[in-house]
Amino acid sequence: MDTVGPPGKYQYKLKRIFPKIDITVSKKADLLFPIVSAASICAKVTRDYVISNKKFDDELHCSSVFGSGYPSDPKTKQWLQDSVDKVFGYPDFVRFSWKPAVQALEKMAVPVEW
Repeated sequence: MDTVGPPGKYQYKLKRIFPKIDITVSKKADLLFPIVSAASICAKVTRDYVISNKKFDDELHCSSVFGSGYPSDPKTKQWLQDSVDKVFGYPDFVRFSWKPAVQALEKMAVPVEW
């Protein structure tokens, strides 16, 4: 499994959830393990298909010009800025944890105190 955080922490967590499965967590796993590369390609193709066929009729009023969907893409960043709903944020397919999404929400949405 690929990780962007500490591999040991995630490997321990997964081992506790799946004690009978031997799981390896590694940075750059998609370069080191062919099966992780294949899973990454499948996930990307699936995500691209879903995004390219996304209909916004029943969602917040959003433009369908959103670039690649990656947070570093200028078109995606612009979409995040333009599509923020001041109360609800974004449609459910947006990762609210992405830094550009967090920044747009902090800048444009109504502050919430929990």
